[in-house]
Amino acid sequence: MDFPLDSSSAPPGFPPIDFRASLNDEQFAAVTAEPGPLLVLAGAGSGKTRTLTYRVAYLLSQGVRPGEILLLTFTNKAAKEMLQRVHELTGVEPGRFWGGTFHSIGHRALRMHGEVIGLSRSFTILDAEESEGVLRDAVDKADKGFFKDKARPKAGPLHSVISMARNTQLPLAETITRFFPQYEGIIDRVPGFARAYAAAKREANVLDYDDLLENWLEVLKKSPETAAYFFAKRGRRWMMPSCCG
Repeated sequence: MDFPLDSSSAPPGFPPIDFRASLNDEQFAAVTAEPGPLLVLAGAGSGKTRTLTYRVAYLLSQGVRPGEILLLTFTNKAAKEMLQRVHELTGVEPGRFWGGTFHSIGHRALRMHGEVIGLSRSFTILDAEESEGVLRDAVDKADKGFFKDKARPKAGPLHSVISMARNTQLPLAETITRFFPQYEGIIDRVPGFARAYAAAKREANVLDYDDLLENWLEVLKKSPETAAYFFAKRGRRWMMPSCCG
């Protein structure tokens, strides 16, 4: 989404920052890029976190409000580090931004707007071990003898297959053929197990980590009002690193 920048003056109390002197040519180009979609490819040690931090500072210096900035990354450690660096550079408290991991922001969004897809705000989040347990119970209920055959995947590997399909948004059959050919012998059974697993979670009002992303996307698709909250009304700027380094 395009957004106006006003470089006439920085907000009152904003610390003076010499962006040109603080960054190399490539970093400076990314930090001061014009509004609109921007893809920056950067390898390890190239200063991705520094560039993102200064991009936030640059937007703030141009009059963008903290609550209109969404800073996403992949790990809690990286998210905390980026927000802390922004605070040290600008003095703006981390809590004033929408910042964190993809999963944490998805969690926050679903607590606010999950009812759009019939999700109770009191849902519980499963950790990896708990998710595998729910899947194991769902498969046992659908096919009591499935896990007794040692040639078949246990709950953990089976969960990985289903998770891969959800994260790549590929059909389960294609996911197995491409990434888990060792399980082609059960390719016709896995979709039923995935449906049973999803039904068990709904019944128990629980979500796994993949649900935090999938359901957030579903909310945005189904509710123009919610999508407007995140994009149009607030004009939120999305910034995402290519990796967590």
